[in-house]
Amino acid sequence: MSWQLAISLSVIANVLTSLIQRHYSQRSLAPASFPPAISYLLGVAPLGILVGLSLSHHVHWTWWIGFLLLLNSSIMALSNWLNFKAVKRLPVAQYQTINQFYVIVVVVLGWTVLGEGLSKFQLIGALLLLVAALLAIRAPMINIEKQHRKIHIQSVALTLAAAATLGIALVIEKAALGYMDIGAYLIFGYSAQTLAMLVLATKDVRRGTLRTFGRSELKWSAGMGWANAITGVFYVTAIVRSDNISLVTAIASITLPLLAFAAYVVLKERENQKLLWLGLMIGFLGLLVSSMG
Repeated sequence: MSWQLAISLSVIANVLTSLIQRHYSQRSLAPASFPPAISYLLGVAPLGILVGLSLSHHVHWTWWIGFLLLLNSSIMALSNWLNFKAVKRLPVAQYQTINQFYVIVVVVLGWTVLGEGLSKFQLIGALLLLVAALLAIRAPMINIEKQHRKIHIQSVALTLAAAATLGIALVIEKAALGYMDIGAYLIFGYSAQTLAMLVLATKDVRRGTLRTFGRSELKWSAGMGWANAITGVFYVTAIVRSDNISLVTAIASITLPLLAFAAYVVLKERENQKLLWLGLMIGFLGLLVSSMG
């Protein structure tokens, strides 16, 4: 499979994942750490292991690769927890626009830490994505009453934290893939992330919270997990086949306008703020410029 096809399939799966996550988060009564953990247990880990066993799964085991897997799984668990809390508070279009901050983190760290080339187009594209995120942050502030402004700022802070941790985790993931095949990462990387998610969720385990997690929560968590796993499998395939995480991540930002349209049609989240739509257009332009590099 070519990396271009892989990233295209990853984008489609990512849109589906985001729609499920937004719909589910609005209805979930469970602690924010539960749905991501169960989604990994019932969806991400099983699919990752199944696909990984069907591929070459050799690992060059050293203490360093163990450390990378531990670090990656811990940061990814934190990112997923923050992500579920953030997406519950913000409309999808606004959330995803601000969340593009992770692209900047990946591009900068991929350039400085992994030594991957960064063209002038990718640099310009990253700056455009930053402008788009700032516009999306500013857009609702115009119409928000003073008493709700603090809640909005907290939601934005959660989104930025989730984006930053995701970007860091993806770069560590790319570093780990230098010591193992794709199949091995899907087996051991996803399993480690699942374990980290479950450990994080133990902080909220109490008799009352467990009662909130019924059959409906299990169903939605599993669906979110399988969609997320498909996104991850194709994303990992794309970055390995292209050997440039900065380029793949920039191109994957096409998810932004596609998801905004999907949220408009499916979730009926019809944001009318001019600044938000301007941010979406600039974000789309940013990803196009980045892909030219």
